[in-house]
Amino acid sequence: MRFFKRGRTAVGLDIGSGFVKLVLVDHGGDTPEVCGLAIRPTPRGAVVDGEVIDPARVANSVRELIAEAGIRARNVVAALGGHDVFIKRVEVPRTKEAEAQRTFRREAERHVPFDLDEVSLDFQILPRRENKAHVEALLVAAKRERVDKRLALLADAGIRAAAMDVEAFALHNAFVHNYPETADGVVALVNVGRDVTNLNVIEEGVTVLAKDLPLGSRRVSESLQREFRLTEEEAERVLQGRQPLRGVQRVVADGVALGIRRAAAYLGGRRSGAGEGRIFLSGGGACMPGMPEALAERVQVETRLVNPFQRVPLREEARDRRILANAAPMMFLPVGLALRAA
Repeated sequence: MRFFKRGRTAVGLDIGSGFVKLVLVDHGGDTPEVCGLAIRPTPRGAVVDGEVIDPARVANSVRELIAEAGIRARNVVAALGGHDVFIKRVEVPRTKEAEAQRTFRREAERHVPFDLDEVSLDFQILPRRENKAHVEALLVAAKRERVDKRLALLADAGIRAAAMDVEAFALHNAFVHNYPETADGVVALVNVGRDVTNLNVIEEGVTVLAKDLPLGSRRVSESLQREFRLTEEEAERVLQGRQPLRGVQRVVADGVALGIRRAAAYLGGRRSGAGEGRIFLSGGGACMPGMPEALAERVQVETRLVNPFQRVPLREEARDRRILANAAPMMFLPVGLALRAA
């Protein structure tokens, strides 16, 4: 299984702990255009910490979502993330391609914390820097069992994976398409999900750090329940902005701020270029009331919400007002997946 494979498939499918999201992108014109969006809650308890616990219920949700969106395509770009995916930036001497394969295999043996006989392994060469004697690459490994289970889930839903991506790279893809002006800077992309937060530090258009943090909006909800003595339902209403609560912004930002503090310090030390010192928020947790402002105050770095459609135009038939008003930052990852087909 190659993680960096590109094809003509234009359907991005993101299976998260909170929601299943789907984006359809048309690559037939001069620039990609979004021509379909769909989202529905993931069955309760079916996905935990990024791992599918109940594949039958999730497959049924995917099948129903595709039918609801009226999408006839049966090839999708899906993604993996979480504890069973390992990403590391490595530097090796510049060699011929055949030798490079062996060199990266040796690097994998040194760094990957899994049995290499049980993983799908790939690498992507990064743009050339000043040091012409060496090359840099992102090494990625995913447990093959996890890959196989995801492929089986998709097959049960009546679709197949034209490519299997990694969440961090799909987010990077969406970002560089929508914010090319940051290519000379250093930024942090923080995707706050239900159980997992993806952190990417992007320097000069290249991912230099990719981590999955074990925190998300579920943990914030639990903190609200403890601190303000709320029921689970009340806490969820607060997070959705449907029930005001004084001091909620502090609780919302504290956990995420702790997780990204080292990345924020790295940003603070880099002060040249259009994108320097900014954090871009995506994911369902980014939609929590006051999140950008509270996080900016905590880490002392300018923070803003992403716009998945900043430079990927929406066709009129894809302008679902409900999604655009309440869930646009949640569509960032599936947009990045669908753009992989370009």
